[in-house]
Amino acid sequence: MAVLIVADSGPIISLARIHQLQLIPGIFQNIVLPSTVYEEIVIKGKGKPGELEIKDASWINVQKPENQVEVRELRKQFDAGESEAIILAEELKATLLADEWIVLKEARNRGLNVFSTQLILVEAKKMGLIKSVKEEIDKLLQESLQVNGVVI
Repeated sequence: MAVLIVADSGPIISLARIHQLQLIPGIFQNIVLPSTVYEEIVIKGKGKPGELEIKDASWINVQKPENQVEVRELRKQFDAGESEAIILAEELKATLLADEWIVLKEARNRGLNVFSTQLILVEAKKMGLIKSVKEEIDKLLQESLQVNGVVI
């Protein structure tokens, strides 16, 4: 897909947890992380899933949104990474990659195209990059339960 993607941290971390982060550059050619999202994953997320992969990734461009006034306005509703991702996607006329329902809703309300971890898995299946969407979602659920301390 020749789509420009601006990613929030959620999908990056989720895919890193199940060792499928390579799906993002396998599907999209142009990936931009807002500077705050990069910081969340690489600096604040040191030692956590995605940190090393993103730190060493040649397929990612890091960029700060120009409209910091609008970013500050969105901070009333969203965290810093989500706010920067929405505004940067607007500025670049890009598709937003995020998982939080409220973030996706805000992006749609602003006229942005959106993509999520689940849609990446569906697209990866269509492209033959994974065998089963269900298997990958099951892995995500298992990882989520382990991270949150729930034992099944």
